[in-house]
Amino acid sequence: MVSGKAVDKDQAIRKAQKLMAVAMDNRGNGNEAERALAQAEALIRKFGIEQADIVSTEADANFDWANAFHGYGTPQNPAKSCPKWFQIISTGVATFTDTIVRMHYDETHGYGVGFYGDRVDTLFAQWLVGYLKSSVWTALSNARKQYPEWSRIEAEDFRKAMALRLSSRMRSLRQERDVEFAAATNSRGTGTALVMVNDKIAKRDVEFGVPKYRSSRIGIRDRQAAHEGTLAGDQVGFAKPLSSGVVTAGIEA
Repeated sequence: MVSGKAVDKDQAIRKAQKLMAVAMDNRGNGNEAERALAQAEALIRKFGIEQADIVSTEADANFDWANAFHGYGTPQNPAKSCPKWFQIISTGVATFTDTIVRMHYDETHGYGVGFYGDRVDTLFAQWLVGYLKSSVWTALSNARKQYPEWSRIEAEDFRKAMALRLSSRMRSLRQERDVEFAAATNSRGTGTALVMVNDKIAKRDVEFGVPKYRSSRIGIRDRQAAHEGTLAGDQVGFAKPLSSGVVTAGIEA
């Protein structure tokens, strides 16, 4: 409930901005996000707050810009490059987490990727790309037990197909989130959640530069291995398997 204590419009705007930041973070507790959205919209209606007020420059205080690195290799075995399948996953993670991804080199870990954006988003991206990388290696290890005759060619096609599937699912989940946020305009009378996400991304691009990802076709030589990789991509812990689509992917240099 909104407090009955007198609150001027500027204070109401600042409070609504903070509440909307909680509401748009769908990685947290769902009930908490729902309560925050309801409280924010109560303030918006009571004080006649416009969307432009919500995304004013004062909202910058809610963004803690940062970057987070994830190395493809380890200190014991630094990576000399990042394979295509890992780049595909990294680009999908960046889209899913509202971050920018760029190739980086670290003296300890060798080559890897850096995620840029709001600190919470970059930390989530750093964790997620590592989790998905491990998931691909685990799935390949299991597949090799069924297909011990696989060579490097089949193994690479499996990894690329699984990476493409994971990337496709992350993009679809991101689109579903945006649709849900946009639908709030009709059902609740305000589209503030989606406006704030878009505002965050616009400010992120001002801070770090607009991402420029190179798209390229992904060559597959063994259809069976690719099929198994696609199926494995559906088993990783997202909300639900989504229909396949043609995907091109790349990563910013």
